[in-house]
Amino acid sequence: MSNYGRYTHAIVSRIPNSFVNALNSSEVIDINEAKSEHLEYTKLLRSLGLDVIELPADESLPDSPFVEDTAVVCNGIALICRPGHHSRAKEVRV
Repeated sequence: MSNYGRYTHAIVSRIPNSFVNALNSSEVIDINEAKSEHLEYTKLLRSLGLDVIELPADESLPDSPFVEDTAVVCNGIALICRPGHHSRAKEVRV
């Protein structure tokens, strides 16, 4: 059981190398630093007692690490959002 409130699971997506082309990136992305930060993030989530579900990196979806933009699950109900930019449409194929 999670020690982090009511939450039991976290869904994350690994960082693809194409992340350097993510939308709205106002600065140059250091891909190695991004991957290192992601690893620390998942370690933190696990240390909170969450069951972390890691999706594989998808090079065709540079913004895919932002999974919280596309799905929210609460009380067993999933809300699948539709990203505004056409390049992210493939992230929510149902």
